[in-house]
Amino acid sequence: MGGTGLLLAAVSVLILMADINDRLERLHKRDELTRRVLAQRALPESVAELGADFVEVIEAVVTVIRRQPGASVMVAPGDGRRGSAVVRISEAAGDVEIQVVSTGG
Repeated sequence: MGGTGLLLAAVSVLILMADINDRLERLHKRDELTRRVLAQRALPESVAELGADFVEVIEAVVTVIRRQPGASVMVAPGDGRRGSAVVRISEAAGDVEIQVVSTGG
């Protein structure tokens, strides 16, 4: 009998651990989705129109700039020739401001 009780206790612990891991994984996924949605909302529509690859670059720069008080970076897709789009990303009071300075054309 003692072995069966020990086995049931071990199984109960494993089920509890699996449940906790499942909940943590779901919370992590929800947090990741929330971060992505907030990052997409922060991008002006004119930036999103510059292409998915460029949006990924902007999101990466935003992540870095957010951790650098007072930082400001200008990013241009392509080769940066005169007339191409330029985006300014600046940290201000813990938030990030994204502004299209120039549009290609």
